[in-house]
Amino acid sequence: MGTFVTLGGTTSAGTGYLADSADPGPGVLVVHDLYGQLPHVRELCDSLAEAGFTALAPDLYGGRSTREDAEAERLLAGLDVVRSRGMLTSAARQMRAHPKVKPERIGAVGFSMGGWLALLTATTGVLDAVVAYYAALQRDERSHIECPVLVQLAQIDDWDPPETPDSFIAELEASGTTAELTTWPGTRHSFANADVPAYAPDQARWAWIETVEFLGRHLRDPRGRAGP
Repeated sequence: MGTFVTLGGTTSAGTGYLADSADPGPGVLVVHDLYGQLPHVRELCDSLAEAGFTALAPDLYGGRSTREDAEAERLLAGLDVVRSRGMLTSAARQMRAHPKVKPERIGAVGFSMGGWLALLTATTGVLDAVVAYYAALQRDERSHIECPVLVQLAQIDDWDPPETPDSFIAELEASGTTAELTTWPGTRHSFANADVPAYAPDQARWAWIETVEFLGRHLRDPRGRAGP
């Protein structure tokens, strides 16, 4: 359904997978996890397009991906965080000018590393809604996020300190940000990645339904209604 496109910018230039909706609708960035842009990432973009969003998945690894945990950790260790944040900011602005993006509102769905980067990008004010799977910001990374945030957590994960997700949500709510958190029973980190063994199809499906509903509610109508 989608096509591979070139992202604009100088230091943040790169490529991505773009899936256009049939009719104009909001835009959504899909930010891959430490395994890279495996097939399920493009499938999620296609799913968003079918739901009436224009979806763009920037490739932060420049074409590299893996299903192996050890290789994924090596790819993560080599990630240029500054460049990646610049790429996401540039992609959000590029999406806002896309002819199919009406209203001109941009959300992001990020997974693990991608969720963390999406949340960091949201602190700059370029996003209108964020869904972060198994990701949160540590205390020293936190800055005000104005847009609504949904955090999708695995039941079994390794947080240091353990209260990181709860304290992150509490701080968002205390600052007046709309924030929601869902923990999915029987899951572990990467449960929404259909290309790795941690995949939990039933929980991933329901989490995705919640994700699409959240994005529709906050992107289609700034007042919080899902719209027609």
